[in-house]
Amino acid sequence: MSSEGLSDPCQYYYPDMVLNGFPDSRLALPLRMYWFALKRHVWHISILGFRGFTARSARTIFPSTKIGKFALRNKSTSSNVANLGETLNLQPGDWVEVRSAKEIFATLDAQDKLKGLRFTREMAKFCGKRFRVYKLLKKIILEATGELRKIKAPTVLLENVFCDGSAHADCDRSCFCYWREQWLRRIPDGSGSNASLR
Repeated sequence: MSSEGLSDPCQYYYPDMVLNGFPDSRLALPLRMYWFALKRHVWHISILGFRGFTARSARTIFPSTKIGKFALRNKSTSSNVANLGETLNLQPGDWVEVRSAKEIFATLDAQDKLKGLRFTREMAKFCGKRFRVYKLLKKIILEATGELRKIKAPTVLLENVFCDGSAHADCDRSCFCYWREQWLRRIPDGSGSNASLR
């Protein structure tokens, strides 16, 4: 088998997880999609403010209309980190500070993604805090297929930064949060020693 192949399925291989779990049988399950959407909008308003939220929504929903063009013209680019093209070339052991939620939102598309990677509500609690880089994320396994894929854009894992599942029906997996370099700010060595690693 080639080095890019997968000899043994991961413990969390999606088809195996389907066989080892029970489906959620709650009657209100179809309504949960709308509940999650409502919570997502409330979260966006809490970060961007009502005016910023409506402008972002107009750009998303009406991109080619007069409303969307007006919203795009008035879009603030001062904090748009994605346009900076900043490459930090982070290495394990480097200290970083997670940018503010507002700065990170300036880099996201309509699906809350930057180059395909989603910024989730569980990650927002780490904004403004300092952490050490644990590892560079270069390859992942797609759970649905077991396929090994290379990560295109610079992405890192941070020490002691895990998803608590609070925005995903209290999922217990405690996965690492994936961070694009644009969402982080390098800080000088040693100045992160008092970082809060909660």
